Amino acid sequence: MLQKIVFQDNIFHLCRSIDLVSEGLMLDLSAEYFLDKTIDDILFFDASIQKIFGNLRENQQMSGYLDSLHSLYSCQNRYIGLLDRILSGKTAMREECVPLLPKIQSIRNLHLSVQGDLESTVKKSDKNADSRDIVSSNELSELLNF
Repeated sequence: MLQKIVFQDNIFHLCRSIDLVSEGLMLDLSAEYFLDKTIDDILFFDASIQKIFGNLRENQQMSGYLDSLHSLYSCQNRYIGLLDRILSGKTAMREECVPLLPKIQSIRNLHLSVQGDLESTVKKSDKNADSRDIVSSNELSELLNF
């Protein structure tokens, strides 16, 4: 249960936070009030996704591991979408973001790499999960001899 709380709940909250920032960027928000907070959030999302992925890699035997990887992958896609929106200038604060675009682009490139790592880890884990779920003929015989 602890793993679900630590990973699933944190990933869920991270996704909702990314959605909130993304939706906020669709509004005509004043950069004077929201630019610093938005940049802080982007940096927080960057660090959190990397930290969660690292922690998941270290705990591959926990229950719900594969579900957590899938959730993190979805969260990662949302984050990249947020970065893409900023990089394409589809925000009210586009002019204020211009000096930050190289940094945001490098974060995006890093997360595309993390996304590739996540994809390969999910595929590898899917294959391993399939082999772990197979019941041998000896196990089946034992189970049926009740």
